[in-house]
Amino acid sequence: MSAPAQSSRVKLSASFWSHDLSVPLGSDLSPASLFLKNKDFLIVDVETKTLVDAVGGWKNFKQLEVSVACAYDSRTDKFLTYRENELAQLAELCKERLVIGYNVIGFDIPVLEKYGVLPASELDVFDIMIDFHNVSGWKFVKLEKIAKATLGTGKSADGIMAVEWWKTGEVDKIIEYCLKDVEVTRDIFLHGLNKGYLEVEKADESKSRFTVNWS
Repeated sequence: MSAPAQSSRVKLSASFWSHDLSVPLGSDLSPASLFLKNKDFLIVDVETKTLVDAVGGWKNFKQLEVSVACAYDSRTDKFLTYRENELAQLAELCKERLVIGYNVIGFDIPVLEKYGVLPASELDVFDIMIDFHNVSGWKFVKLEKIAKATLGTGKSADGIMAVEWWKTGEVDKIIEYCLKDVEVTRDIFLHGLNKGYLEVEKADESKSRFTVNWS
């Protein structure tokens, strides 16, 4: 799927800045200006070699090592894969794009910092999970719940399985899974951008719909 036309601009509501995880994005104080200056975006997702228990719990999650990172670049309309020794290339690309992800501020970017990726406070970043929390009041919703309700499709596996694949040397399976996550995240972003809402699956498998102010 191609990137949205350059005339499409995402405008975040003021509530985007009201949560604890919000950070100044570069020199931009206005959310709208963030999107006006970034016509190209990069969807980013990482997989790690171990779970957090191996590094002493969530307080040490930044110590996790990356097995694979994948991305979608709207400028080239291509999916990209990076092994651990190639992450410096991803770090450079993050400086040139609006970085988008699901919990990317709370997880992916901090884990990537040791590989040269700048902190979220020094990049232009839009975290779909944080914005969805602001509009819905639902905190830490799994990507799978939004994908199934909004797109009719879900993730192909989970992070636990990706760690098992690393242990058995099945890196190609990790790449396939990570690329699927990137594709799903991209499609959720484009759905919210173009249609103005996301849906989430509830415990009884019914859906709730929430308006997102991205256009």
